[in-house]
Amino acid sequence: MSTFVELPPDQYSRTAFANFDAAATDFRIDNARALMWLSQLAYETGKPQTIDAVRNVWNFVSIFPFVEHKVDVTASFDTCGIWGERADAVLIAFAGTDPAVWETLATDFNIPRTPDTDTHAGFQAALDAVRTEIGQAIARSQQIHKPLFIAGHSLGAALAVLAAQFADSAGAAPRGVYGFGMPRAGGERFQMAYNNNARLGPVTYRLVHGLDVVARIPMSAIGFRHVGRELECASGQKFDPAAPLSALGSDAPEFSLGLAPTLISRIEGLLSGHVLSPPGPGTFGPLFKYLPQPIRDHLQDSYYNALA
Repeated sequence: MSTFVELPPDQYSRTAFANFDAAATDFRIDNARALMWLSQLAYETGKPQTIDAVRNVWNFVSIFPFVEHKVDVTASFDTCGIWGERADAVLIAFAGTDPAVWETLATDFNIPRTPDTDTHAGFQAALDAVRTEIGQAIARSQQIHKPLFIAGHSLGAALAVLAAQFADSAGAAPRGVYGFGMPRAGGERFQMAYNNNARLGPVTYRLVHGLDVVARIPMSAIGFRHVGRELECASGQKFDPAAPLSALGSDAPEFSLGLAPTLISRIEGLLSGHVLSPPGPGTFGPLFKYLPQPIRDHLQDSYYNALA
């Protein structure tokens, strides 16, 4: 990962896990907040000092980063993530796409679906590369009899649902799967198999901030489908813990819905002399204000701020 997606330790929320409830079997906004921050920490696999500092603040017993890198004509990926243990749970989180790491972009654009699992070929290859590390987290969850939670942002959210499916097949169904800005991870056959599994579909939660473009791709028009249940909030607003989740099987949001309002608002903003997007954290945060809103709404800070 690069400085495009990393944060210094002092910018991490000290209270991210203050209200985390490992016993909850339903959606909790406090769990979403904790797991979004954990998903941010998954981007720090190249900064062990950051992981160590945050681990202490969040009262984790341990956190283990993992990275698997491959460049090949069939699949290129740079799968990054962490798994950790708390007194109340074992948790896995995956990092998403880093614009400075071309292998993550290659993963995103490797969009044919696998014939056996009906999943996005790039996502599946990236997940298969870290089955050993996922297996370690599963084994620890089973050993200490603590629930397993899985999360991710962007590409990492798609990896989270594939990891959840793998964990379930290993006899360690997750208590909760939280995806932030999740792209569609497979086709209709995959969607049906995932959602019809009572241990996966009902406990998988997709959070979508504003016009986040990644949550709208790959498009349903080319056969991809979402899994789990969705919760949306408007750009720059907070997720409402009292708002109802979508029905299981919802494929929202569609790619086309945000395009017209985005173009209109961008033109209005330019004519009025206002910059539409807010700046962000980190080294390149000041430049985020120049990003189109569908991209700006997708970035990590848009999610953890909407869960603050």
